[in-house]
Amino acid sequence: MPTGQAGNIAYWVIVIVALGAFLILPQYMARRRQKQRERDLRVGDTVVTIGGFVGELTALDLVANIAKLKLAEGVEVRIVPGAISGKHRAPQASASDNTEA
Repeated sequence: MPTGQAGNIAYWVIVIVALGAFLILPQYMARRRQKQRERDLRVGDTVVTIGGFVGELTALDLVANIAKLKLAEGVEVRIVPGAISGKHRAPQASASDNTEA
């Protein structure tokens, strides 16, 4: 095999490995983080959806891929667990917020 062809094959192998590292690996890691967030959810948690809704998780069935979210008294919606971006943390008041004008 001539040296030029071996170098050409090595180039394409490097390109394919780089594509795998830059395209496939980040998607795999993001999917893994999302699945971990779903496993960490518990009924009663206050969560925020990717659409910006904040509510209390009232039911979670990962097998059926359904979650129920209580948005307000008497308002409960069904969503897919993948639409939950994470647990909601209430903003903490800072010392500057408590000053009187």
